[in-house]
Amino acid sequence: MLTVLSLMDDRSRPKGSRDPLGIEAVWSFMGRKVVGNLTTVTSNLDNFMVALLCCHHANTRSDQLDNVQTAFLRAEQLAAYLRLSGGEEGFLGITRAKANFKSSQLPLGQGEAAQILSNQLSYGLWGLYSTAMKVAGLIDGPDRRLTDQGNKLVCEMIAFLGEANWQEFQEISEVDLASMESVKALAPAFNGLLRDSQLRASVVKALLQWEAAQPLQLELYRFASQYLNVSGASLSVSVFCHWLLEQQDTSDALRATIQQIQSLEPLLVLAGSLMEWLQGQKDCKRAELLDVLQPRLENLALADDWQALGGLPHRAFLKRLFDAAINHDAEALINGVLEQNKLVMQQRGGAAWLEWQGDVLRVRVANDRALIPDNLHEHCHGRWWNSYFIGSFLQIARQAV
Repeated sequence: MLTVLSLMDDRSRPKGSRDPLGIEAVWSFMGRKVVGNLTTVTSNLDNFMVALLCCHHANTRSDQLDNVQTAFLRAEQLAAYLRLSGGEEGFLGITRAKANFKSSQLPLGQGEAAQILSNQLSYGLWGLYSTAMKVAGLIDGPDRRLTDQGNKLVCEMIAFLGEANWQEFQEISEVDLASMESVKALAPAFNGLLRDSQLRASVVKALLQWEAAQPLQLELYRFASQYLNVSGASLSVSVFCHWLLEQQDTSDALRATIQQIQSLEPLLVLAGSLMEWLQGQKDCKRAELLDVLQPRLENLALADDWQALGGLPHRAFLKRLFDAAINHDAEALINGVLEQNKLVMQQRGGAAWLEWQGDVLRVRVANDRALIPDNLHEHCHGRWWNSYFIGSFLQIARQAV
């Protein structure tokens, strides 16, 4: 599982500050039952197409890993400027690329000025998109070398681009400072490649419907294709899951998995909401917290389909939380969240964010903006916090429609 930084750099936060209840392990476990390769950040088809081209280019330049990586970075940087020249801004490293583009200085290479991300190897296409391509059988090995299937796709792309344009791309990527003139000259052909519907459909199929994909992913792809062909189809994971259950030909296996996801999500939303709320209750007394939470549990109802799952991470915590919720036991809910946070933080070598000191709540990592909703049932069932990778799946699938 890849660890991905959001807009805020997690390295600036206290140790263990990401996912304080270990919820990501739970929804990821469920998500992998239906989506075997994508992650929450691999939702841009253009990025996959560029990554495949970069892999091919890099491995034609050297068989030494360091040199392969450098060639990949250069190709990714050049592709960013080509995409920016064509008006595309949905790529990794957009902020630095735009700054360089405005100054007409287009550096390429490993140097700090050239890298379009703080650590381009980790947070760019090499680091974030490779796992999905490896699982789909498009690349292999630490050098991201194309497999026969990956090479077939790249040959289609190069044929569309034209050998002369591909040669120009490779030549520009090897200079230390690309000229704005050369980038703008190549940009129309390069962006035309990324927009070709036939090429896009081929890459989507290779990513979502590869030969060795799990049966549930193959079925999900079939249904997603039907769903996305309906005008105005929502990319909401919740809406799509409800739609899936309404289809008469959904298999028993996929239906059961989707129902388990639907039953699990409100429980995870409850856990996350309680954690955030408690982070804003520094020095509150136990009785005060119970007075606030207890009335909000009266109408809370949760389904238990998820309990049929084997191997579910943090099962004991989830079962404790579920039992406390259906019994409307506010104190057990709070204690369950505190003890789970302590366990997760201990496993990461950090201190608990929340703990009791007598009957007073001590808060180490505060969240002053968190509130507890008046209607917890509506809040937990009306929101969908976790993607189960289905969100990325839908976004990729849509880009072939």
